[in-house]
Amino acid sequence: MFEPDGRGPSAAKLLLTGICFVAVAAVAATAMIANSQGVFRKSVTVVAVMANVGDGLPPKSDVKYEGVRVGFVTDVTPAAAAGTNEVHIRLGPEYAPHIPATVTARVVPSNVFAVPSIQLLDNGSAPALVSGSRIAQDRSLATVRLQTSLDQLRQIVAAVGRQGTDSAVGMLATLATATDGRGAALGDAGSQLRQIVAALRSVVSTQDSPTTLDALSAALRELQTTAPELLDALHHSVVPMLTIAQQREQLTALLSGGLHTTGTVGDALDRRIDQIVDMTGHMGPALDALGDGAATFPRITLSVTRLTTAFVGLWNPDTQRITAKVIVQMTPNRQYTRADCPRYGDLAGPSCVTGPTEATPAAGQLPSGLDPKNFRPPASLGPDIGPVGSPQEQQQIAGILGGPPNAAADLLFGPLVRGTTVTVAPDPNGGS
Repeated sequence: MFEPDGRGPSAAKLLLTGICFVAVAAVAATAMIANSQGVFRKSVTVVAVMANVGDGLPPKSDVKYEGVRVGFVTDVTPAAAAGTNEVHIRLGPEYAPHIPATVTARVVPSNVFAVPSIQLLDNGSAPALVSGSRIAQDRSLATVRLQTSLDQLRQIVAAVGRQGTDSAVGMLATLATATDGRGAALGDAGSQLRQIVAALRSVVSTQDSPTTLDALSAALRELQTTAPELLDALHHSVVPMLTIAQQREQLTALLSGGLHTTGTVGDALDRRIDQIVDMTGHMGPALDALGDGAATFPRITLSVTRLTTAFVGLWNPDTQRITAKVIVQMTPNRQYTRADCPRYGDLAGPSCVTGPTEATPAAGQLPSGLDPKNFRPPASLGPDIGPVGSPQEQQQIAGILGGPPNAAADLLFGPLVRGTTVTVAPDPNGGS
């Protein structure tokens, strides 16, 4: 809304603003169109001279080299020579240096819908293509067979179909109406007709000349030989559709079961909303505790890993026991003295003054009962055994166990029999 009192923009200013807006919009639209056509992208433009372009090459048709899309068709114009066409191709700058100048071009169907595309065929090493290069049409035997097969197939399809402007009923529509619901009967009739035709051909045919069916079969074989990707795509598309048709009931049951399960889960969640909310609220403290201790998880994991490694080293799977190899080193005990007190420069610990000066305690510092020199064995040991570890004790233990005295028997069996009376009895089983 514009106010006529002069407070709004003037008419000249509005006109100038509109012109600027239209100009900016036109420039933006032109730039977007030019960008979509590749004007701002660096590319290599070449020309393919083709005598046969099939059903035509629309703009943006693919250009492939060794199965890789390397560019696209910009336009097709008639050449100066009669019966030829100039196909303008724009190649990607990253692919052009790898395409030799000796390549030739041919038109092939790129998919099952027979969308045309240009295929570049390698004919040996040569310098790479540059802008302005001209590519000749491929005239090899395989290309000629492919074009012949496509032309024959196109003629057969044109003969079977009818124009859309014709009011008459087409052959395919007539066949569809006539064969509706008669698949089994038609199969039997076709099998019988094939036998009749084979028998008639063996009787009537006087020379081995190809028939129309033979020509169609040969055309399909040539098409499969020269363009296997087309038939492979058709075969690969049939297998999934056939699988879906065969497993239709199972697929329906799966989808129905999934919908029923989803509905059941939804109903259960709707009836348990309060419990879910309450459970979620009670999970808060536990999650907070996990979050607070998250920094210790790496150390816990490292400790568990070390423990597991140590356990694997100790565990013997053959004996199902833990076997530890331990080195025990006995060092003599030394009494703490003032020489062992901590010192840090000029600073000294309290024990540097209060600690003992000598390792051997002075006389009178220990009670007589605690002085090792005053230890006497109890009378219960008996005078016949002698002090612990003495030769008399070793002889006594050797007499009980049999055999010469040894340190192992003294260490293992000695503590068991000290202070007891041992009687040697004969083996009831007759052993020694």
